[in-house]
Amino acid sequence: MVHKARKKGLPFSSKLRQSVKDHLVVAFEDFQQLGNVTIRPMKAISATSDMHEDICSSAENKQAAMVILPYHKEQRLDGTLETIRCDYEDINQRVVEHAPCSVGILVDRGLGGRIHLSGSRFYCTVTVLHFGGKDDNEALAYGARMAEHPGINLRVVHFIMDADAAIDQHAVTIINESILAETVLNNKSIHYEERKIRNVAEIVSIVREYSGCNLFVVGRNPEPLVGLTLSGISNSPELGLVGSLLTSSDFLTASVLVVQQPQHH
Repeated sequence: MVHKARKKGLPFSSKLRQSVKDHLVVAFEDFQQLGNVTIRPMKAISATSDMHEDICSSAENKQAAMVILPYHKEQRLDGTLETIRCDYEDINQRVVEHAPCSVGILVDRGLGGRIHLSGSRFYCTVTVLHFGGKDDNEALAYGARMAEHPGINLRVVHFIMDADAAIDQHAVTIINESILAETVLNNKSIHYEERKIRNVAEIVSIVREYSGCNLFVVGRNPEPLVGLTLSGISNSPELGLVGSLLTSSDFLTASVLVVQQPQHH
């Protein structure tokens, strides 16, 4: 069902019309008016067993650059994450496997509730944690796109493994630095920092410094060496190691967007 902004000749702003609309559709149409973008809300009914097929085929038909899905857990009042629908987890994992485009899994910890969508007053602090690898580069590119909005304050934190641990990563590091230079270093609106790490304790300590932001953007699969460093972290398959670390840490209140490039590209 394609939702229309007007019904029976009545304008969208009619309170009666708004009251019978899905609240998500209302949010998208509000964003369309505020953000000067075109929104086409759609609602599809699918069985959970093949919902991922409908999502992936829709993304392919629309030539989407990214699909963003909700995490299967919601934050409770005490700050802990509680599973709301187990089948969402299976759907997300299938979409991550088969999507023809990049996929983002959003762990929402009240992102919208702390941000005022009022034109020039809009403000949001976003932190990209970059460890290296294709998914981290995709997260970096997405963060850079977000930074084009004047209300987005973007900080990129590039983690560098200790020299002794990173001897075999020289070629990968050169590639990462090239992408970083192209995306970040030439953009004065992005705050860029480099932090050296040796173990998971140092990663946690550094992440804690940025816990006051509204949103973390990270890649699902970091470089193998970082993966080994984080191997003791409880891993949620669709979030990856870094995403799992950010959602399992009780000192964090920021929302998390975990990004992955298409697996078959």
